[in-house]
Amino acid sequence: MSNYLEVQGLRVSYERDIEILRGVNLVARQSSTTVIIGPNGAGKSTFLKGLAGVAPVTGGEVRLLGQRVDGLTSVQLVGKGIAFVPQEASVFGQMTVDENLRLGGWTIRGNRSLIDQRVETCLQLFDSIKNFRGRKAGDLSGGQQKLVEIARGLVSEPSLLLLDEPTAGLSPIMVKEVYEQLAELRSKAPVTIVLVEQNVREALAVADHVYSLSMGMNDVDGSSEEITGKLDSIVRGWMSKTGTGGSSA
Repeated sequence: MSNYLEVQGLRVSYERDIEILRGVNLVARQSSTTVIIGPNGAGKSTFLKGLAGVAPVTGGEVRLLGQRVDGLTSVQLVGKGIAFVPQEASVFGQMTVDENLRLGGWTIRGNRSLIDQRVETCLQLFDSIKNFRGRKAGDLSGGQQKLVEIARGLVSEPSLLLLDEPTAGLSPIMVKEVYEQLAELRSKAPVTIVLVEQNVREALAVADHVYSLSMGMNDVDGSSEEITGKLDSIVRGWMSKTGTGGSSA
């Protein structure tokens, strides 16, 4: 697999003197799942928001297949094939599942038949919601609502899907459901996924490569198997607020 996403020295500052990311590096191979872990305040969600164009990038480079995309607006990045599903609930509860998914086709809104086709395709990706297209999204379980948000992000047929803590606030049963569906998605859709998650062990099960951030910088990275083998020491580093002292990406 070739490198699809390459991030070098990414910096994000919400205020001139408050730097959240201090030069983060990451590489994601095409059609792979890359998971970002770390303690609260490490900059994980900010990293995704920087990639999606909704946080102020103040330094570094972001390349898709070698082409620089840092500095583009969020709308322009959607046109480049990037879809972002935020942690905050964004489903429209009074609208049906089908109507929610159609909102994901905004960039192709002039082509109704194409939207119909893509909505149908995305419904078939997720067994938990495909039979509920006519039901109000607000009547679904929390896990099913999150799958609606993910499916909506896929309607535009992105090549890069950014997921920010897709299981935040869900019960263990719903967390399991979401990750079962994400694991199945890997075999159904040719999309590169970068995923931020606090439910670390569930995320590791679907990851190809894992990055740990600490204090806005790279801490350690490796394959899912490598990170799983030293997860206890990594977490101890988070608790000591010093990181693990390992090499960065």
